Amino acid sequence: MIPTSVSQTGVDLIKKFEGLHKVGNDGLIHSYRCVAGKWTIGYGSCKGVRSGMKITPAEAEQLLIDDIDTHAKAIHRFVHVPLSQNQYDSLVSWIFNVGEGNFKSSTLLKRLNKGLYDEIPEQLNRWNKARVEGKLTPLRGLTRRRSAEGALFSMDAILASDGGDLMTQRPTQESPKSLAKSKTMAGAGIAGAATGLNEVVGQIQGLVAYAPMLKTVFLLCAIGGIALAAYSRWKDNKEGIH
Repeated sequence: MIPTSVSQTGVDLIKKFEGLHKVGNDGLIHSYRCVAGKWTIGYGSCKGVRSGMKITPAEAEQLLIDDIDTHAKAIHRFVHVPLSQNQYDSLVSWIFNVGEGNFKSSTLLKRLNKGLYDEIPEQLNRWNKARVEGKLTPLRGLTRRRSAEGALFSMDAILASDGGDLMTQRPTQESPKSLAKSKTMAGAGIAGAATGLNEVVGQIQGLVAYAPMLKTVFLLCAIGGIALAAYSRWKDNKEGIH
């Protein structure tokens, strides 16, 4: 199953790296000519734009969403494996930047359609170059964007690997040792999952308004998980459970 629309997190990711151009003193967004000579407005929208055109920030975002929807259609045409919302948002941001043509002929798409999800962040990182004086050169902005897209794509895998086992652990009354180990493992698992998520949010910090809040929540979860694991280990030693 593939999502049908980009989430606000995906929109914010694209907004962060595209940038809002030509904001006037009147608070409106003014049209301008891009390097290719086309009249452009807002986050890079060109369709129907003319000289002297002005729009509100909300209208600029709506134009961006319309452009995003156009690029997102490529995923439904060429991707044949399920995607989570985070994976979908990540790929839409990438396609928005590199174009549909590069997407459909890419090694990334071939790997993705083989179900090699863990290879996608590395494939994204390969697209960090642009021609500077005729030579393909890594650019800092593109490197940062690919890193953020890769972090977003990997978020579900981090959740599954660090915290997935917690859902299947069930302590039993018959075995105090199993109960103690379950608590210890749960504490360690909570700490690990929270730490992993904190690292991901750190990479995409600033892309969403609630990133600082999430980092605080994950930090508290990590501290709580470590404390639970330490207490369970102390209790094991006191009761002679090894």
